[in-house]
Amino acid sequence: MSKIYLVNVGANTKHRSTARIPLFENGTFMYVSFPHSGRRGLRPYPAEVRHFVRGVDLNDTHFDPDWEHLTYGDGCDTPRAGALKQVVENDVLLFWGLFWKNNGGGWDGFTGERRWCLMGALRVREILEEGQRPSDAKSSSRIERARHNVHFCSGRLDQGNRVFLGCTRHSQLFSVAVDLEVGKRTGLLYRTIQTASGGKLSLGGKPAWSSS
Repeated sequence: MSKIYLVNVGANTKHRSTARIPLFENGTFMYVSFPHSGRRGLRPYPAEVRHFVRGVDLNDTHFDPDWEHLTYGDGCDTPRAGALKQVVENDVLLFWGLFWKNNGGGWDGFTGERRWCLMGALRVREILEEGQRPSDAKSSSRIERARHNVHFCSGRLDQGNRVFLGCTRHSQLFSVAVDLEVGKRTGLLYRTIQTASGGKLSLGGKPAWSSS
């Protein structure tokens, strides 16, 4: 049976002054990756999201997941991503992040209201491991898609890194965000998601939903 892994991505709380994912009135959004701390990735911030980034080098971002090519990479030796060592083919990566309400006016359009939302999913078709190159993927189309992932910026995967290649039929960035309703006792998060050990999550309970 396939397993689902929740993965937090994109500009996060600590990036609130430099990069934010905008959530518009109709539920649509634009994915904004986080600044890359002086280590340039393979691609700059896309032109359409630059209105939601400020005070950083626009070439200086960790553009991952790559929604166009349906790949995701991570350093799985870190505590944050350690669970991704267990991912196998046909498992699902379900991505969530911090979204900021925006009236469509660029950075000045942020209202200050924020929500935690689901944004997309990737059903894993193939996994590339540390030391491998894009050319190690099993088909020419996957090789081409893998080449764009930022974790291949040095040509091969560093120690502990994995890149997950998604099934093109069952992976996508959602057209609208799905609010996890973390501020409601009967919110979607608490109704549908458990801790890794099968425990119940609750508003204000232990473990905290954000670290369970």
